[in-house]
Amino acid sequence: MATAKMILVSPAGFGRDELGAALDRAGHTVKAVDPGSDDGDWTGFDAIVYLPGEDPLTAGPVVGEEVSRLAKLAASAGARIVYCSTSLLYDDLGETENAANDPELAVSAGLEQLADAELTLFGSGAEFLLLRLGVLLDQRSPAANELSEGLLGGRLLIPDDGQRFVALLDRATLAEALGQVAASNLHGGWDLVAATAPLDGLLDEAASCLDLARAQRASVATAFDRAGERVALRWLASRRVTGSALREAGAAQPGSWQAIVRASLL
Repeated sequence: MATAKMILVSPAGFGRDELGAALDRAGHTVKAVDPGSDDGDWTGFDAIVYLPGEDPLTAGPVVGEEVSRLAKLAASAGARIVYCSTSLLYDDLGETENAANDPELAVSAGLEQLADAELTLFGSGAEFLLLRLGVLLDQRSPAANELSEGLLGGRLLIPDDGQRFVALLDRATLAEALGQVAASNLHGGWDLVAATAPLDGLLDEAASCLDLARAQRASVATAFDRAGERVALRWLASRRVTGSALREAGAAQPGSWQAIVRASLL
């Protein structure tokens, strides 16, 4: 397998450490730095990978500024920028499949700044790859904590208007994909998802891991009101994102949503 050299720009913490370790085990060269850092000479690297954090809902308004800064640094260093955005940008489309085929999105309310960051990337003139990540569900991830707390507190109910879907990603799949795309010829926007879970199955699996009763069904209004805006945006808005295009390009492998849920909670 070909190896790559990359700068990983992401906030310090457990998630960055685990991602860096997974890339290192695969033989890639990784230099991890904090956002805003211009730590030394970045020439000779294949890619500058920007992951604003494992919880895109707390990324804040500075993401666009950092994308612009890193795009310029990548161009001057002769590298490409790989921006890890989020599939949460997709609006609720029920059972309709979402696809990263255009920079123009029907953006989820409250995430306009993250959509603007993507447009900054498209307009930067730098060589880039945009990855819209599924919900990053892994040990000690913000999403895992939120899922556990939501079920324990009775905040996560299943809307009764039909099947809903949650696109999931784990760190191992993210690391594998970054290793594949850092020095590749892929360009433009792609979805990166390990597995797409039906919401009712996901909540049942999580409740079983936590030794809790199954989540109850409720009207859409009740379920969204009980969850609150942030929890509903991540878990209840349906995003049937498969990531099939990136897998067909050979840059990612499918996973099991059941295994991802169990590994994040057990």
